[in-house]
Amino acid sequence: MKELILIKLGGSVITDKSKEYSVREENIKRFAGEVKEALKKIKGNMIIGNGAGSFAHVPAKRYQTREGLINESSVYGMAVTEDAARKLNSIVIKDFLEKGLPVFSFSPASFLISDALVYSKSYLDPIEKALQIGIIPVVYGDVIVDKVRGCTIFSTEKVLSVLAKELKEGYKVRIIYLSDADGVYDANGKTITKISPENFNEVKKSILGASTTDVTGGMLHKVEESLKLAKETGIKTLIVSGVAKENLKKAILGEKVVGTVIAA
Repeated sequence: MKELILIKLGGSVITDKSKEYSVREENIKRFAGEVKEALKKIKGNMIIGNGAGSFAHVPAKRYQTREGLINESSVYGMAVTEDAARKLNSIVIKDFLEKGLPVFSFSPASFLISDALVYSKSYLDPIEKALQIGIIPVVYGDVIVDKVRGCTIFSTEKVLSVLAKELKEGYKVRIIYLSDADGVYDANGKTITKISPENFNEVKKSILGASTTDVTGGMLHKVEESLKLAKETGIKTLIVSGVAKENLKKAILGEKVVGTVIAA
């Protein structure tokens, strides 16, 4: 079965979350280069997801977009948040294209819908066809339409989880998250090599949420979303640092890197 690797370029490594609308473009370009080098050595497909970082999290928090249409400013806030998310995605697309990679943006709002803030259904035919012809789809955390609340925010992790579940029948799927840390740390600041249902309750107390503006919950959200996916599908997620050069390339190639594996 052909392999499908889902990669999240974390907002903490492609932007400076302490400064609104700031981008670490040197990192994005480096990731593009590492992806290109890795693709020379592996056969399979890839989907890239980029976090919102210091872009969409800012208006999303201001307008409480995750909660839906809650006041007279909500519709406008929905539009502003979507625009911010798309702007960062456009930078990622530009930098990957400059490396000669066939990337193609897919807005989650165009293929996902939720119901009372919970995933309802998707339309993935265009993404499936894109994979078949050699395109690298690039998705991102985005505002999506909600049947009950009007709108909500789906993090990049949630978007990738949906893609993983819906595409797993045709591919052997694995997930890589790039963070600004060497995986998930324990109470002593050391990397937890593996998180599973057996040890999650024990390590949960040492896992932090977001230390900066992040409406989706930071590292704890990553772990919970990954653990849920692992229990439902058996798909593993590896969380590694995107700060260290060559880490992404090594992770794609299955080489040893410092990080945390989340598995059932």
